[in-house]
Amino acid sequence: MAAEGTLGWHQPFLWAVGACLEVAYACELSWSGRDDEWTASSVSVQAAQAIPVEDMSRALGNVLYLARRMLKHFARSSRAKPDRHVSFSSSVNGKQEEASGWYRQLEQVLIAPEWQQVATCESYERCLSEVSHLASMHFSQSGRHRFAVFLGGDCARYHLARGEYESASRLLRSLARQSEEDGWWTIFGACVRSICRAELALGRSAQAVAACFSMLQLAQEENVGVSKEEMEQLMHTLVTSLGENAAKDEHHNEDGVDGVTDTEPKMNMGELFRPTVAVETTQTSGSALEHGDIRVTLGITNEFPAGVHLEKVRVRFEKMSSPGKFAVTDESATPSNEALRKQQSESILDEETEPDVAYQNVMEFTENNEEGVLTEISLGEHDNSISDEADVSSSHAFTQVVQQQHCDDSKGHEQLTEVLLEEDDVHLDEKTGINLVFLHSGVPVGRYICTGIDCILAGSTFHLLPPSALALACFEIAAKESTAQVAIDGAPLLMPKPNSPVETVSVSIQANEDNVTDGILELRVFKRTNSNNSDNTDPQDADEDEVGEHCGEESCGIQLIEARLRGISDQVKLEKTMEARKAKDCEECSKLSVSLPPLAPGSSLTYDVSLGVPPIDHLKNAIEDEDGDDFSFTIAARVRYQREGVRIDSSVPTTTTEIRCAESTFRVLQPLTERLRLKRVGSRIFVSIALACNHVTSVVLRDYALLCPDSKGEFSTADTNVLTLQQDPNSMLRGTTLPPNDCMHLAFTLACSPDFEKQAGEIFCLLQLHLLYGGDESLQKMMTVRISLLEVQGKRYRIDVVPRGQKVEQKFTGDMVEATSSEPVTFQVHVQEEAVGLSKAESENDASTLALCLNECSESDWILVGKQFERFSFSPVMDGQNDRRREFSTQKRLLATHSGQLRFPSFRLEVNGQAIPAARVHCQQSCRRVIVS
Repeated sequence: MAAEGTLGWHQPFLWAVGACLEVAYACELSWSGRDDEWTASSVSVQAAQAIPVEDMSRALGNVLYLARRMLKHFARSSRAKPDRHVSFSSSVNGKQEEASGWYRQLEQVLIAPEWQQVATCESYERCLSEVSHLASMHFSQSGRHRFAVFLGGDCARYHLARGEYESASRLLRSLARQSEEDGWWTIFGACVRSICRAELALGRSAQAVAACFSMLQLAQEENVGVSKEEMEQLMHTLVTSLGENAAKDEHHNEDGVDGVTDTEPKMNMGELFRPTVAVETTQTSGSALEHGDIRVTLGITNEFPAGVHLEKVRVRFEKMSSPGKFAVTDESATPSNEALRKQQSESILDEETEPDVAYQNVMEFTENNEEGVLTEISLGEHDNSISDEADVSSSHAFTQVVQQQHCDDSKGHEQLTEVLLEEDDVHLDEKTGINLVFLHSGVPVGRYICTGIDCILAGSTFHLLPPSALALACFEIAAKESTAQVAIDGAPLLMPKPNSPVETVSVSIQANEDNVTDGILELRVFKRTNSNNSDNTDPQDADEDEVGEHCGEESCGIQLIEARLRGISDQVKLEKTMEARKAKDCEECSKLSVSLPPLAPGSSLTYDVSLGVPPIDHLKNAIEDEDGDDFSFTIAARVRYQREGVRIDSSVPTTTTEIRCAESTFRVLQPLTERLRLKRVGSRIFVSIALACNHVTSVVLRDYALLCPDSKGEFSTADTNVLTLQQDPNSMLRGTTLPPNDCMHLAFTLACSPDFEKQAGEIFCLLQLHLLYGGDESLQKMMTVRISLLEVQGKRYRIDVVPRGQKVEQKFTGDMVEATSSEPVTFQVHVQEEAVGLSKAESENDASTLALCLNECSESDWILVGKQFERFSFSPVMDGQNDRRREFSTQKRLLATHSGQLRFPSFRLEVNGQAIPAARVHCQQSCRRVIVS
């Protein structure tokens, strides 16, 4: 009929499309159970509901897709037959038929006047998009997702062409996900580019960059080739859009209505270039910078797989007007202290960017290559921000300090300092990064905050870091402090008297960078106390110059004797404090002061301070609460001096009074504790010395020397007219290391000369020990052990104990005496006094009473039968050399307490009720044994 001209050429398409829509609508109503609204339906409810969802959706999708095909075929036919147009009113037989509203609208789409002028019309495109959308929905429900997203892509192109970017972006993301799953990278790339276009048009630059980066990352992982030209074009598009959006945002903020501004987050260029910033000053740990120098390291990593050329990179710092308070232009962006600490902990040392930074184009402005510990601030955790500024002309890299005058009507003129760091023509290779290092000198004292880190790209200026991150990139140039140092060094243990008459500690003073003039060294010794009252002491009421008035301090009994400048033979004259002058009779001198010579920068000097350390028992008695085996005290050194310097921001010389202090605590403890045993046999004295190491530190015995006295009271290592060193078997002990609490023994044999008995008073030897603390050669000490021979001075006695019937003169080496435990054994005890050089009158006038009794060590083996104490008098005997010896003999009956081998009983002597030292009593038979059965 259409061929014969009885119907309009569009009517077959109209009827076909209408039929598809009619069938789809009727089937959907019947299947959903709402077929009562459609009178033409003859399908039972049970049969309709038995059809699965997937099958029904697939059938409806096919019908709607057929309608879509008819519409597209109509468009192609309309372009081939533009002159054929028959109105709806000239239908078959010229009969007017009443049609539905949607059907009439469909006909208007097909016969629209636009078809005569252009190849398509708006109403047709909208109809085609709606039919495609319906078909896509049904295909998606049926499981044909690929076909569904394909039709959705057609709908997205329709929305994109008409500026409906929100709908287009949503549909394009679905198509991109499906293309990614199937590996259709060409379609995926086209979708992502369309998404970037839509997001940029919506002003959502961050989403556009995220979509672009996702495409680039997937393309790299799948080894899909992406041309650099395409990347550079996309980069240029993004940057151009960012610049346009920044200008629009600035204009919008200036012309805002009712003060309402756009608070939507804007794109930050830092999302394209991952920046980190680090500021190093002299306060940075390990820094080698000079005072007033700063080193700013700006790391920029290009995450884009294409090279980028930055026309300029600029870092600005501004000195704060009021110290201690950060002033940021945008107060709303200023984080609180807690937020700053949190952001610092989250942003320090960006782990993702630091290891991969390439140092190909690092601009160094310093000759010193040492780098300190820097604080880096990463962009990753901060809000987005964008601003636009005037173009800055390109120039070579430079740093400058700009002085700006800000006028305030109420406060007058206030001078602020701005530090501006710039670098021109920075090229970032693809997927690499560089570090821009700026070194600036002569920054005035004050606190500085970063006010901007920007870059100029494609003629537009962008922030690399938002205000919240800039607040963290602050630094402070503190007033130059004194660099002089005071240190107190000494051995870990200080020996009390008499082991060491004087102990020495060193006080070193280093000028470093200071000019030290008019200096005074003040020394003080005291003991720390644990008194709780010290917490309640007002520091303002404490007088630092009064002994004992310091909070938690008390006198300790240590004496400051002198301070000698090392390297000068003459002693430095000491100036004592007022208290020491008032108390001249007081042995304790706890304060000492001495004038210092001028010190140039880099010079130093050392004082050897001599201390008088009383015996440890005296120290403990002076401190009531002191317990334990050792005693500790504190030495405080304070240096007052005038420091000369020059202001950083001017050439005016200044002089300030500086005070540098140091304290050190020392223990008073003998490194080795001695225990002596003496025995005199005839003219020989046997000396045994046990040396026990302290419990704090190990001790090395480097050397030793035994000093013997002469008749004049002087000591020497050579033989004297009083004592002679006969045997010294201890040479192998040199170099021995004693761990804490360990012990070693030394033994000597001395020979007494005839003048030994003629010496008046106590005779003693000195054992000098050269020690090292902990094996440290710098900690050498000399310890003196006093060996008193008082026990072996005076009358000597010999006791011979032999069984009855034997003679004393006989030798019984190895002989055994047999006895029974039931019968006492009788021993002859012969006591002989060796009194050399006594006259007969002196011997007869000797009225001392001597008593013989059983020794305590023999009481466990023997029971003395008879008198426990036997007092007797001597009978003088003249020997061949006119020396008078007094002797006494008696018998003692002793009963063995048990059977076995028992030592011969030993006896001790008492004179006038006092025991004679065992060192002067020799028992010849003490090694013999008695076999008791």
